[in-house]
Amino acid sequence: MSKTPTALCANQAATLDGIQNALIMMMGEIYEHMDEGHDPAPTHNDCAGWGDGLSWLIKSIGRVRDELREVQS
Repeated sequence: MSKTPTALCANQAATLDGIQNALIMMMGEIYEHMDEGHDPAPTHNDCAGWGDGLSWLIKSIGRVRDELREVQS
C-alpha cells in the first residue's frame, strides 16, 4: 500500500520534529557546558552519547531525504 501525499507529509513533519528536538537538546547541553566556566576533558561516556545522538540525526535526515526522492520520482 503506497502512502498518500498527506500521510507522507505528516510522517516527514514528525521526523523533522524529532530532528529539531534532538538539535535543541544538543545545543542546550553545549550551552550548559559553556556556562559552567570550565572545560574538563570529555569522558568516554560523554563521547559515546554525542556519537549516538549524531548517528540518530544522520539516519533520520537520510530517511527524510530518501522519502523526498521517492516522492519526486
